[in-house]
Amino acid sequence: MLPNDPNQSVNLTADAELAGLTKEHGITQVLTRSHLAVSIHGTDGLEAIAEVAEADIVYVIISGYGVLRCRDGARIEFTAGDVMMVPAGAWHQFEEVSPKFRTWRIVVGKPADGGAAEGEPALSLT
Repeated sequence: MLPNDPNQSVNLTADAELAGLTKEHGITQVLTRSHLAVSIHGTDGLEAIAEVAEADIVYVIISGYGVLRCRDGARIEFTAGDVMMVPAGAWHQFEEVSPKFRTWRIVVGKPADGGAAEGEPALSLT
């Protein structure tokens, strides 16, 4: 269902919806290339998601709302449809998230762990 051919253009949103990935809890890898990694992160509002960005990260909020807290003390409120960018090396944490919170997580640059090899099917990490 999700792209296996690195030369094929696809609508990741439509494919993820059809595969039910936007409703899952946890982390689901959707696409990995040498300098791009796309995953969907979801919580049910019970835990916080915190990390140091290994590369620039763009978050596109699929559903829910909450607060993105940054090490410098900034608190960024967000809701479904918002797009946020966290620069490489910046610690950040999603807090006060609503039930059924889901976000696209797009890593731009070489991710530290590499992920799946280019052209490999996406792996479910839930």
